[in-house]
Amino acid sequence: MKIYSYKNENIVEESDLIEALDIDLKKDKVITVVGAGGKTSTIFELGNELSKLNKNVIITTTTHMKLDKDFLVMEDGFKIKNLKKILQKNNLIKIGKKESEHKVKSLDIKFLKSLISITDFLLIEGDGSKQLPLKVPKDNEPVIIEETDLVIGLIGFDSLDKEIQEICHRPELVSKLLQKDLKEKIDIFDLVKIIKSQNGLKKDVNCKYKVIINKVDKKEYLDKCKKIAELCFKLDIDVIFTSYKI
Repeated sequence: MKIYSYKNENIVEESDLIEALDIDLKKDKVITVVGAGGKTSTIFELGNELSKLNKNVIITTTTHMKLDKDFLVMEDGFKIKNLKKILQKNNLIKIGKKESEHKVKSLDIKFLKSLISITDFLLIEGDGSKQLPLKVPKDNEPVIIEETDLVIGLIGFDSLDKEIQEICHRPELVSKLLQKDLKEKIDIFDLVKIIKSQNGLKKDVNCKYKVIINKVDKKEYLDKCKKIAELCFKLDIDVIFTSYKI
């Protein structure tokens, strides 16, 4: 993964997400990822980075996640002491309740919160987007537990210059927030409006807040990234940019 941040009025390359997001290894214990455009891959990347620092990490969801072979599927009656034993052998685990052959769903919230006491980091995917790069949440989204120390909001760069109706999850809500027609295209000012809005990416955020714009897959895109970062800097919002291609 390539990672870029905005420092001293320039876009600079970073070595990892932990540094780029200025994650406090002592205080940012519960991290919830919301938005659209790469939440699952980002949360797995961050989990791997933390586990390489010999931190115990549990990845889970308050909504839904894709079920892969590494998930530990929780059955009713599963005891938290069993998870403690698993963490002694493997310091990075993914858990959830099975919803279908392809998805896991949230654990009971009380049980999920009890995980905080047995791990160094609890990483939570707290939003859904149907694999689309941009969204505005509905009334009951996202699902952020009150113990969250850091919210990371995601947006896909590939939403730029595309029609709202073509590229957005819940396009009618995006249209309403931006006051644009469904057939109008997304520009960088629209992204910033969604990033800063309490009805957009920042909905229900009552803690430290960072933003990732993912899928910045060509170096020439970095000029637009700089403009976005400059606008966010004026709003006192830190934004970083990621890619798996450049």
